[in-house]
Amino acid sequence: MDLQWLSPPWAWPVLLLLAVASVVYARWVYGRTVPAPAPGVRRWLVVLRSAACLAVLVALARPLLVAERTRLEPAVIGVVLEDSGSMAIQDRADRPGRWRQAVLAATAVDSVLTAAGRGAEIVLLQGNGLGALREVTLSEARQDTPRAVGSDLPSLVARARQRLLGRSVRGLVVLSDGHSDRGRSTGQPGRSPLWLAGVGDAEGQADRHLVDLRYPDAVHVGEELLVELAVRQRLAGGDEDSVTVVLRHQGEVVDRGRAAARDLTRFELTWTPEFEGLAVLELEVSALDNERFLANNRATLAVDIAKDRARVLLVGLQAGWDARFLAQAALAEPRLGLSVLRPGPAGPVLADSSSTWQPPRTAEQWRDRWDAVILAGPPNGVLGDGGATLASAVRQGLGLFVLASDAVGELAPRPWQGPLADVLPVVPGSPRLRRGEHRLTVDGDGRGHAVLADLGDDGLLGALPPVRSIMASQVRQDGRTLLTVGEQPILVAGEPGTGRVLWFGARRLWELAFWQRPQGTPEGGHPGRRLLRQLLLWAVLGDEAGGVSLLGQQLVFQEGEPVPVSVRWRDLRGDPITSDPVTVEVRPDEATAPGQQHTLRPDPGRPGSFSGLVPPLPPGRWRLIPRGESDPPQTGPAHVVVVTAAESEQAQVRQDRRNLRQTASRLGGEALQVSTPAQRAALVEAVSELDFAPAASANLARFEPAATWGWLVLVLTLLAAEWLLRRRQGLL
Repeated sequence: MDLQWLSPPWAWPVLLLLAVASVVYARWVYGRTVPAPAPGVRRWLVVLRSAACLAVLVALARPLLVAERTRLEPAVIGVVLEDSGSMAIQDRADRPGRWRQAVLAATAVDSVLTAAGRGAEIVLLQGNGLGALREVTLSEARQDTPRAVGSDLPSLVARARQRLLGRSVRGLVVLSDGHSDRGRSTGQPGRSPLWLAGVGDAEGQADRHLVDLRYPDAVHVGEELLVELAVRQRLAGGDEDSVTVVLRHQGEVVDRGRAAARDLTRFELTWTPEFEGLAVLELEVSALDNERFLANNRATLAVDIAKDRARVLLVGLQAGWDARFLAQAALAEPRLGLSVLRPGPAGPVLADSSSTWQPPRTAEQWRDRWDAVILAGPPNGVLGDGGATLASAVRQGLGLFVLASDAVGELAPRPWQGPLADVLPVVPGSPRLRRGEHRLTVDGDGRGHAVLADLGDDGLLGALPPVRSIMASQVRQDGRTLLTVGEQPILVAGEPGTGRVLWFGARRLWELAFWQRPQGTPEGGHPGRRLLRQLLLWAVLGDEAGGVSLLGQQLVFQEGEPVPVSVRWRDLRGDPITSDPVTVEVRPDEATAPGQQHTLRPDPGRPGSFSGLVPPLPPGRWRLIPRGESDPPQTGPAHVVVVTAAESEQAQVRQDRRNLRQTASRLGGEALQVSTPAQRAALVEAVSELDFAPAASANLARFEPAATWGWLVLVLTLLAAEWLLRRRQGLL
């Protein structure tokens, strides 16, 4: 033991001087006290007061006692049980299942440590590498069953090593069937020996299962849904000559395929939905005669059936490049269907028709036939009533996109006048075009608007070419300027009634999409083509940026798999809201009672975006409802997801020995088998060769007596004893 003082050297002379002064002062005080105490009492009073003062000075000097202690750390063997659905499979009826085999191997390792008799311990961990590990006992493992979904074998090893840091680890045994189907981590070699012990049948029995299943997450009503898949089979004693796949919706067969059986057989099935909403389909493959594992012969599909494509009419009576690039933009957007009105021998005709086109006579007919209309320049007499019914349809909800100038033709556009002028968000000025090189800039009102989503904030608009000529115009009071050239508005949005109108006051819109994006500009697709597509979408669908909405929600999840949720919250101008929390309500699809609320976290670097994980849900259809917790709360549109049984886990019907070997080699370990008693004996022999002697570790114990409550009690006791003695002598 060593005594040290923590006070600085310069403080020692001061402390010693104070110590001497406190003793001298105590003697001086009690030598002149009236009435004078008896000599024996006076000595005790001086001792008590001096001792209290010295105790305070010692505390200021901060004495430190340092002692070296030797501790014996028991040896530790880490054993990890992979917790995934495939570990619940029983490969053969005459053998224990995979989980039971893993528990038997862990018990064998524990028996080695018990026989060694040197205090060695087994630390039994359970997990799948995708989440935190939990420590269990052997008795708990015997009664437990695997319930997680997915596995990442290298991550499982890394997490186990991290969990055992600071302990005297002599070896690590990971019991797994070798499948690693979720994570993509590689891992690093460790210091202690590693054994990847495989459980399950490495050869495999007769089995047929689905692989390479591909289908779109969303289609439109009346659009053909294509399901591509392959069937892989492994024969063991059987001789199947054909394989059949069946696609069902609500129990009814919608398509069927049959082909000669091979090791890998590919199929294409189709279905044409006639309704909107979430469609859940079941895919089933015919089983082999001697097949035991039938869970991997089935799959559940979920497809979001949207309404028919929005219908857009492009009135461009000259075959200009604006019409061509707008048609390309509509073709790249699955929600839109564009029809082009072109000149014909006897009048305008639709591009897919030879009959002369007759304009709708009422606003209702406009809205029944089209969701939006694009005017590439003034309609030039195409509309017999001067556009009165079209203007009325716009006020009732029809979208209108106006290109102020002709697509091709004279430099000076014809003036806009008549009924259509009343629904425009601008008052067109001089028909002359200002020529030159005019750079587009985002107006303050345009930031956050759906038309410029993901374009104005990341600098992509700066990569657009300058417009060569613009048309003077004045924005109306209810118009919203999105793009400007200097002080001149170029792109203006308005909402007369329930409709939507866009005004583009420059020529050659197509040049924005044709321009090659300069090097060094931000990534994210061609900005001009994205702008054209978003112009069309806003004219058809309106401003969907406001409110709370789910982003890119996946449709199908497996039992035991957490559900990731991302939510975007925007105000009516499209600006992100970050001041209030966001939650998502989860409840069964048919339920009406409120469900569970889960709070989402803000995404760093993405204002107005929130994300989180919903805990695993039981199989069924579940409704996700985003909600912004404002006053009053804002509730967004719900989204339905389907949770199925753990199908991918059931497809892992044999041990992946190759992955075990490759992973063990990469992590500096050894792969072996523990499915049978003889194989478990090899693991026992390997573990028995380890050194189980406790590891001696020396550490220093530090103790500051003056920093404890006991020292304070000592000082108070001395002062109290002095006070009681003075009181007894009548000195108070």
